Amino acid sequence: MERINPTTKLGKLLDWCAQKKATDLHAQADRRYAIRIDGKLERIAPEQFPVPSNTDIIAMLREAFSDSIHEKIERLLEMDFSFLCGQMRYRANFSKQQGKQSFSFRVVPQTIIKFEDLGLPTTILDLIREPRGLIMITGAAGQGKSTTVRAILQHLNETAALRIITIEDPIEYLFQEIKCQFEQREVGVDTNSFSDGIRNAVRQDPDVIFLGEIRDRESILAGMQAAETGDLVLTTLHADSAPQAIERLRQFYPVQDQANVSALLARSLNAVVCQRLIPSVAGKRIPCLEIMKRNMGIQDCIARNDMALLAGHIEASTHEGMHSFDQYLMQLLQSRYVTEAVAKHYANNWSKVEMEMKGFVPSTSGILKP
Repeated sequence: MERINPTTKLGKLLDWCAQKKATDLHAQADRRYAIRIDGKLERIAPEQFPVPSNTDIIAMLREAFSDSIHEKIERLLEMDFSFLCGQMRYRANFSKQQGKQSFSFRVVPQTIIKFEDLGLPTTILDLIREPRGLIMITGAAGQGKSTTVRAILQHLNETAALRIITIEDPIEYLFQEIKCQFEQREVGVDTNSFSDGIRNAVRQDPDVIFLGEIRDRESILAGMQAAETGDLVLTTLHADSAPQAIERLRQFYPVQDQANVSALLARSLNAVVCQRLIPSVAGKRIPCLEIMKRNMGIQDCIARNDMALLAGHIEASTHEGMHSFDQYLMQLLQSRYVTEAVAKHYANNWSKVEMEMKGFVPSTSGILKP
C-alpha cells in the first residue's frame, strides 16, 4: 500500500481537508482546489492554498508518491489506486485534462460502520439471507453505494461464519475478521481483471463474492454465472433506477445477445437496490432507496425486457419488501426526516406523491423501518 508523508505539500493539503471533514478533494491545473462537504462542492480560497499550475501539481505528486507510482501517473491517461496519508485512507483517480494533470481523491473511512447507523431499511438484510443469486447496489457517483455494501459485509462479518471474497479496483476498506473469513483481491495487483477474479473465486469455496463494480460484458457474465451456480454475488453499478440498471446490463452486449442476457438475468438477479442521498432536516444526507426483489412478475418482466411494466410491479409489491423511490420518499416525508421542499425537489413524480399523501391512491405505510 502506497503511503505518503503528511509533511509533504500534498500531505498538508489532505490534513487541512480532513479537518474540514471533506469527503473529496479535486485538483485541476490553473483552477482553485475544490472539496466536497456533506455532498456540497466548495472552492478553496487562494489565500488558503494558491491556485496550482500544471507544474505545481506534477511537483506535488512527485514529492508525495514513490518514483514507480509517479512514473505511472505521468505516463498513463487515467489511473486508479488507493493510498494512506497518516491514519487516513484515500481512493485516488488521476486523469489528464487538455493535456494537463488532474486528480480526485476520496476519503475511505476505516472506522467500523454499523448497518443500523446508516438509516437503511432493514428489508435489505432480508436480501442477503438468500444463499445464492445476484444483488446489485446502484446509484450515481457519490451516493453511498460503497458505504452500503461495506455495511452489509460488516453485518455478515458480525453475524455469520462465511467465506467472503472481494474483487476491487482498488481495495477500499480492509475488513477485520470477526466471524467471516475475508480474501480481498485488487485488480492489477492480485488478479488481471474482474472477470478473471470472479472465475477464480468460484473455485475458492466462497459463500459471498463482492465484485467492486460492473465494467464490461465479461464481468457481467461471470457474475451472473457465479450467482446461478450457487454463490451470493454483490456488485455495484452506476444506474438511477432498477429498470435503468437492467437496461444498462443489456446494453453491454450486442443486440443479438440481449435476449439471452435478459433470460440469464431473470434467473440469477435476486434484487436491485438503487440509492440516492438527500438532505435531511438534521442537515445531513440520508438514503432514499428503490428496492426491487425477484418474484414471478418481476422475473417475467426482465425476461421479456418490459421495463415499463417492471416499475409498476415494484410499486404494487410493497407487501413483499419492494418500493419505488417516490414511495420511500413519501415515507421519509411523513416521518419528518425530510422537508416538503426537499421531497418535491427529489421526487420523480411529485403530483403522484401529493395524491398519495392525500389518500387518493393506495397507502404505502410501513415501508420505512428506521
